[in-house]
Amino acid sequence: MSGGARDGQGGQASLEWLAVVALVATVLGLGAALAQAGYVGRRVTREMARAICLVGAGDCARDREPCTVGSRTGAHAVAVDLGIVHLGEDGLALIEHRSDGTVAVTVQRGRAFGLQAAGGAGGEVHLGPLDVELGGELEASLVARRGGGRTWIVGSDAEAARLLDDLGAAPEPDVVSGDGAWLTSLGARLGAQALVTLDAAHGALTFDRRAGTRTDRRTGHRTIYVQASWAAGGKVGGVLDVATGRAGETYAVELDGAGRPVDLRVIAAGRFAGSRDLPGAAQPVAGLLAAGGSGQRLYEVTAHLDLTDPGNLAAARELLDAVARRRATARPSQALRRRIDERGTVEARVLEQRSSGDDKGARLVLGGVPVGGTAHVERRTQRLVAATSRGLDGQWLPRTDCV
Repeated sequence: MSGGARDGQGGQASLEWLAVVALVATVLGLGAALAQAGYVGRRVTREMARAICLVGAGDCARDREPCTVGSRTGAHAVAVDLGIVHLGEDGLALIEHRSDGTVAVTVQRGRAFGLQAAGGAGGEVHLGPLDVELGGELEASLVARRGGGRTWIVGSDAEAARLLDDLGAAPEPDVVSGDGAWLTSLGARLGAQALVTLDAAHGALTFDRRAGTRTDRRTGHRTIYVQASWAAGGKVGGVLDVATGRAGETYAVELDGAGRPVDLRVIAAGRFAGSRDLPGAAQPVAGLLAAGGSGQRLYEVTAHLDLTDPGNLAAARELLDAVARRRATARPSQALRRRIDERGTVEARVLEQRSSGDDKGARLVLGGVPVGGTAHVERRTQRLVAATSRGLDGQWLPRTDCV
């Protein structure tokens, strides 16, 4: 009798398993059909993919995070150069209005110290009737910056104004951050002059490495990030397939309160004059992002990968180790690119920016030592004009909750 019971239980388990497989196959088949049915169908397939993710206890709601729909920034920076020594201080106040009705207020401060030098050389060449003067100048600098920031999440503009008016009495911030950067610049200018100008060439190469941490005190989660950017055109590539421009990608890893990785974030941003400026990851929806505007336009593209998934975590392991060591030269693997393309979510946004500023400076030579100073004040506003996201189902949808 016991053997028959076991056989019956085994048969029941097999039938239950077959029922689950049939249900999944039906759901996936229905999802594929709905995906071709337009906006409503894509909404359904996205929620179906989210439901499957939730069953597996994954990190499933990154495409639901609130958008920043508008922001105002006031920033200042002062610098003093004493011979080859560079000293600087900067700060900003940022107010961000978010799509969930909250307002984020951020205050940052930073200080910089570095060395810079310049030198030149020249000569003359006489070739028969042709007299040529050669000249050149080389400039180099290495600056280290350290900074920190505090962010409060409040319910209105009035609360934000009161907080900024009396920071000394402000409550504990919701988010704290700290960052450091190495800013390296190497520039050269070469020239040749004859009876007429024969040629003139100049160029500059800069490399910035930034790394930092951000801790959300409400959740206990900590984010570590690293960014490297080059002031040189050409193909950048990376995870999001950045086309051209100065900035590379930023890699950020979010850890939960126990130190376990839960999310990998890859960010690319730059000027947006046309679809050719968008990273490859956003090219399928270039038409949805081509919103007009009278100000300067910028793009922001952010990809997320759920690191609670063991396969995703394995594919990202090398990059996670590089971020943990603050290595700006990190290079994502092909396996990671495929994982983000197949299993990640992507947010693509276009913003309209208006800015104004004021610069002042002076330079003297005292006792043979050059002394100079500069001051910069900037005011900047941004407005979200287009936003779309690719969900776990691989389908793109406009973020109607944001725009």
